[in-house]
Amino acid sequence: MIRSSCIAVPLILLIAGCSPAPKSAAEGSAGATMPTAGQDGQTQPISVYKILRDVVGHVVMITEISDDSEPTEWTFDADEFKQAEILSSEATATTATITIFMTTRNNPKPDEDAVQVTGRLRLYYQRQSDKWVLKKIDNLSFRYTVGVST
Repeated sequence: MIRSSCIAVPLILLIAGCSPAPKSAAEGSAGATMPTAGQDGQTQPISVYKILRDVVGHVVMITEISDDSEPTEWTFDADEFKQAEILSSEATATTATITIFMTTRNNPKPDEDAVQVTGRLRLYYQRQSDKWVLKKIDNLSFRYTVGVST
């Protein structure tokens, strides 16, 4: 009897230790990790690399940094320089809102001015099947300068 207990107890503990961990609050129904602010060192499924690809083709209205000029459209191109940093993110199982600081610039032709655009943007993602899709971009402080390229 004692011998059976000595074998059964470790066996039960072994089986309990091998069972899958419970899902955390940051996981959706499919077990996919939601975006976080990145302060805890976790990897974000909506990475800076993904954001830089997702913005291509999207249009935002921008004004010049030095004045309150008439807004003009900026369309993100695939071949332009883009750099971004995620400032904050919030997510549910189906939506994510990410605030970034971005710098981008055009690829001017010989007869065009160099244009650099810098500032904060808010990105709105929606989960479709198992993918995050960028739906909307709000301009928080994204403004341009002409003739400045660093």
